[in-house]
Amino acid sequence: MGLGIVLVYMGLLYFGAVIVPGIGLSGQLLAQVPGNFLDWAHAPGYGILAVLLTRGLQRRAWPLAYALPVAAAAALVFGLWTEVFQGSVEGRESNIDDLVVDAVGIGLAAIMMLAVTVRNRITSFNCAQWNMKRQA
Repeated sequence: MGLGIVLVYMGLLYFGAVIVPGIGLSGQLLAQVPGNFLDWAHAPGYGILAVLLTRGLQRRAWPLAYALPVAAAAALVFGLWTEVFQGSVEGRESNIDDLVVDAVGIGLAAIMMLAVTVRNRITSFNCAQWNMKRQA
């Protein structure tokens, strides 16, 4: 089921990249959204993709030290691919700034996943120390 979720999510990101503003229902809706919001929507979009890919690799017994950089690279390559393809859609253009915002989102997601891991390790260490003192 994990792979299906990742593929559906990637499909949604791809669909968002090929919507032509002003054409069809989705294009009409896209035309109503402020440009700055659309530009910065890349950050959480690709950050979530990095998290999904990382968790998928971890479910396959990859340690975080390997899963995180591989997932981050895969998310960034997918972002690059969608930007290139978006440039071939009439009414859309490729933009390096969008790829930079993708990378910012991926980086923030990586930092948050590392912070959670460090917090969990500190908490488990403190609990183990507390249990050892209590048993002594």
